[in-house]
Amino acid sequence: MQSLSTSIVSLHTLHGSPTDEAKPEKCSPKKPSIIYFLALFYSFLSMGFGSGLIGPTLLKFGEQIKSPFEQVVYILFTRSFGFLTGTLIGGALIDRFPSLGRTFLTICVFTMCVSTLIIPLIYQLIPMIVAHFMWSFTAGIVDNLAQILTIRHYDKFNVNPYLQALHGAFGVGAFLSPLIIAPFLKNTSPVDQWHYAYWLIGCLHIPNIIAILIYALRDEIFSKKTKQITLENKQIDDLNKQIEPIAASDDQTNPVEPSSTTKNRFFLILITIFLLLYVGGESAFGAYIHTYATLHLNFPKDIAAYINSLFWASFAFGRLCGIPLSIKLSALQMIFTDLIGCICSLTLLYVLNKSTLLLWIGSILYGLSVASVYPSTIAFTERYVSITGKRMSFIAVGGSAGDAIIPLLIGYSINPKILGPIGFILISLAVAILASLLFAFILLYVKRRPEKETVEKK
Repeated sequence: MQSLSTSIVSLHTLHGSPTDEAKPEKCSPKKPSIIYFLALFYSFLSMGFGSGLIGPTLLKFGEQIKSPFEQVVYILFTRSFGFLTGTLIGGALIDRFPSLGRTFLTICVFTMCVSTLIIPLIYQLIPMIVAHFMWSFTAGIVDNLAQILTIRHYDKFNVNPYLQALHGAFGVGAFLSPLIIAPFLKNTSPVDQWHYAYWLIGCLHIPNIIAILIYALRDEIFSKKTKQITLENKQIDDLNKQIEPIAASDDQTNPVEPSSTTKNRFFLILITIFLLLYVGGESAFGAYIHTYATLHLNFPKDIAAYINSLFWASFAFGRLCGIPLSIKLSALQMIFTDLIGCICSLTLLYVLNKSTLLLWIGSILYGLSVASVYPSTIAFTERYVSITGKRMSFIAVGGSAGDAIIPLLIGYSINPKILGPIGFILISLAVAILASLLFAFILLYVKRRPEKETVEKK
């Protein structure tokens, strides 16, 4: 069996770079290219631009396609469904074709660009829904691919700051997009000008497409190294098939602990449910804070819109602050601090729900607290399991499901016959408490198992 162990070790070495064998084990890794990361950063910025466009122009869609608002809301459902589908497909793509991640990313950003450019030219409901599905489907793939490529790029470094930066880029794009389109929504002009904002933001995708395409051509399409690794991986798969029967017979004579696969699945299920609660609470707050301020505190609609913008501004600022904080703090410390901030801010909003000043302060505090939970959770998960494309898709499903379930639950509860507008704060607080309790259980669970690095060494 000593020879079998040696063979397995050599196989794992062969799966990596062909030049790894010549490097000493204690040699410090070379710093990865920051230019390549900026291209991935730009991909999330483009996603933020597209996500921030939908809210200010939803009523404009109804005017353009001459449909009632009840039909226009199907666009929102289509975007949620498309994003969920895209995250699932993205994970399968990166696992099935691991050496073509940049190529797929280029195609998806290009499709996002085209969809954004053609939306102002559509005057029928069904084609409009199809165009939004194209955007959200490819955006879901981009969300998955960019994170996986970042984790691979900084595999030998602390990846948490870079994941924080990715999600910070999304927040910046979502905040800047309404500011870009606002001048085009003025009623002083007899002609609709919001089309120009879509064309402007669509053109902002072009530098991103060019940057990723350069890396795809250099490292994937015309790379001999990629073809060599692909050939070696096929040889390794054949060798693994020959080794598996030997390893199976050895397992029968030497009983071992229960398979770690089951433990990994249970751990990922817990993380997925946690993100379902977190993303649902974040999305619901951004969607309903305007309605809550208008109905509960009688804010004028334009002032309530500023509260909504302030929340997204604090959200973007919180994600950017997460970059330097993640260098000093661990992912666990950041999640713990964020969850406390979420509960405290929502508690203030509930206890002092008649105070207009506390609504401003609470919205800022909640935006700052909730901002870095998602990237910190991904970094925390990566400590215990290797995040593949399929696993990232599985995790993303939780976020997408929460994006639909929690806002729907709150929308039902704020009916005056049930809880009224205060139900928005009550359910948001309940979701934050449930997420915190679940994360406490996750901590108790992971204490019984070693980190990923320890498992790999064993």
